[in-house]
Amino acid sequence: MMGEAMKLLKQKVAGHIDARDTERATLLSWPAAKIEVDGDPYPYESGSLVFADYLQEREIEVTFDVAEPEPAILKGKLLIPSPLEVGDRLLVSRMTGQRYYVLGKER
Repeated sequence: MMGEAMKLLKQKVAGHIDARDTERATLLSWPAAKIEVDGDPYPYESGSLVFADYLQEREIEVTFDVAEPEPAILKGKLLIPSPLEVGDRLLVSRMTGQRYYVLGKER
């Protein structure tokens, strides 16, 4: 019975991100992401990184109702660039395996 409880607990916390496990890293390249985690001997590339949505470039479809000089409806896309730049210091958290979740930038 105790073994079953341990299995359930392991399943529940698999992939869980714990704030106590936050580490620091430097962004080496962007948008072809590559980071160097403090204390690790080699950099991590985009295949082993997961970025928070707000750190990525976003495209939003918009519709504007224009009243003057003549009524019109304009449609288009807004491009919100990523706030990341090469050299930024990042807050990262280790996920399962050799993957990192990029939480945000240090100020």
